[in-house]
Amino acid sequence: MMLKKLLTYSFLLLTISVWAAIPAGYYDTTDGKNKGELKTALYQIVGYANVLNYGSGAGYTWSGFAQTDVRSDGTVWDMYSNQIYQFNGVNSVSGMHIEHSLPKSWWGGTVNQAYKDLHHLNPSDATANNAKSNWTMGVVDGELLFDNGVIKKGRSFLRDPLNSIIVWEPADEYKGDFARIYMYMVTCYEQFSPNDTWTSDASMQLNVNNHDTYPLFQDWTANLLLAWHRADPVSAKELHRNEEVYKIQGNRNPFIDCPVLAEYIWGTKKDELFTPALISGQPYLTAPITGKSLAFTPDTLGFAQFVTIPIQGKSVTKTLKAKMAGSAASKFTLSRTSFTAAEVLSGTSLMVTYNSSIMASDTVELQLYSDEILDTVRVQLTARAFDSFSLLDPTIGSDRFTINWDASPDASSYKVSVFTMSHAGEKAWINHFNEDFMSSPNLPSGWTVIGFTETSQLSEIRLASGAQPGSITSPSVDVVGDSIQLLVRAKQYGSDNGAKLTVACNDVTVATFTTGTTYQTFVLKLAASAYSAVTFKLSAVAGKRVIIDAVQLDFQQSVESSVMLPTYPKQATLLHHEVLNLAKGQTYYYTVQPQGGANNTVYGPEQVVTNGSATGVNTSFESPFKCSVTANGFWLENLEPNTNVSLVDAVGRVCYTTSHTAGSTLHIPLLAKGIFFLRVNNQMPIKLIKQG
Repeated sequence: MMLKKLLTYSFLLLTISVWAAIPAGYYDTTDGKNKGELKTALYQIVGYANVLNYGSGAGYTWSGFAQTDVRSDGTVWDMYSNQIYQFNGVNSVSGMHIEHSLPKSWWGGTVNQAYKDLHHLNPSDATANNAKSNWTMGVVDGELLFDNGVIKKGRSFLRDPLNSIIVWEPADEYKGDFARIYMYMVTCYEQFSPNDTWTSDASMQLNVNNHDTYPLFQDWTANLLLAWHRADPVSAKELHRNEEVYKIQGNRNPFIDCPVLAEYIWGTKKDELFTPALISGQPYLTAPITGKSLAFTPDTLGFAQFVTIPIQGKSVTKTLKAKMAGSAASKFTLSRTSFTAAEVLSGTSLMVTYNSSIMASDTVELQLYSDEILDTVRVQLTARAFDSFSLLDPTIGSDRFTINWDASPDASSYKVSVFTMSHAGEKAWINHFNEDFMSSPNLPSGWTVIGFTETSQLSEIRLASGAQPGSITSPSVDVVGDSIQLLVRAKQYGSDNGAKLTVACNDVTVATFTTGTTYQTFVLKLAASAYSAVTFKLSAVAGKRVIIDAVQLDFQQSVESSVMLPTYPKQATLLHHEVLNLAKGQTYYYTVQPQGGANNTVYGPEQVVTNGSATGVNTSFESPFKCSVTANGFWLENLEPNTNVSLVDAVGRVCYTTSHTAGSTLHIPLLAKGIFFLRVNNQMPIKLIKQG
């Protein structure tokens, strides 16, 4: 696709002297500048344009398109669709629109010359233009809403992995074109920012900062445009268009004249100083660009991987050379190490081959250089060779099974582990703190206060006063498991009817509870996947005071644990292992780990159920424990060492489980009311009822 794009207008290279068209000294004021200073210097050079009138006819936009966007066969060059349209002289073409690459709604429409600037105006199929609308440009990696084979519209998670936005995405062969148009517009019209000309349009705000001239792009936009700019180099089409627009408007797109400018402003060279020699005829490469990263498709050991890198340059007169650098350079082979000036000028390519005999992840640097290019072009290449090892289906018998696997190329043996699972598949609410504020008059360690709070000898804490709000904040707790459960036992203070308890998680309000005259247990549940750590802030407003008696935080977690079979793990030297003398109809698990080679990954666990029916049953035994119900949970006394305790609610959910190893007393903290069933070891469950 890229090579095709480069060749489509190749005949123009024979007739257009690109550098001769740039006036002598045009970019001289960029010397020794970078970042925002360089961007502003370019703005001062290209910021004025003698634009055409907007519309159809001589002296209007469509007369410009007849010069800037005509294909070799005379048809309209449409970057938005595959539709074929014929020019209508200098008049508009039926079925097509004048499309603003940067929507004019982003700066208020027709209030300045930007809406007439040919550098970002393009002829577009009307249907495609209507679909694109004024959505921002991006990558469609979510729901697809429009696709005509050239552009797409749909949802994108590139900016925010948790919240999609609607974007439109150009074809790969035009992504660099549009990236350089965006760069031109925010440079040519950088005065829009301090003058507050950028509007509050939501799509615009996703791309540019409303007040700063640099970097102006939001980070995600700058990164995307740089990636497209590098992957899709300047084409003959763009060179031709830039010259034609310059003839009409008298200003140029600097990022077409010298693509590396983008690196000195937003990219890999922004900490270096730019020199106009890169524009004024000094030889340089347009592809690849320094800082580009390429990754090989991962493959198995011993199999070659390939990547093709396009190479093209400007004003080159000497041989270009290539070499690899890095500790793993010997694993990478170049199809050739030198290119003639003619090849570089017309566009050629380099194939790099990667082959590793061991499992590895390798990064090297491809360096392209010559006696006349100022800076060596450096491209990072990454490749990975992974092991072909895999677990195969086991062979299962009534009291045995055989584990089977493929070989790991450099393994000397295999570590086999076989085990059962205790509490397999069960989940429970595991308590992470249960504060009853018995440390009055001080808060528990790690808790903080804002505003008015007051503790009492009744193990309570009061939030707010008649004149001041008040809050307490828990310490930060790392989140584990599937769900978060916060239980707060609270009531209103005195006659403050309707007092509300507000709960914020990580400073975001997630619940508000209305308290009553007697204690209630308020329960808040959150999805654990949304948080890596949590702090909870409990607050009340002035004049509506709240008393808190206890706060409990639980995470719903898996409680299963592995129990290794006797004599395991074992070392195996073959590609199979038989596990013998097992119970019938029982569930087992196994893992296999290659030993002695580059791959030491543990594969599994895989589940196996032996054939036949189970022959044994669990037996129960008596235990003289004592159970009592309190406001804050359940108390078990006279427990024997190594006692397994679990608590299940009325719908069968495991609320609590533990293996009690020390002491004779166990407290199960639980604020919620309801019916629960307590099981101690293998005894029949005991029914417990907890009041609110």
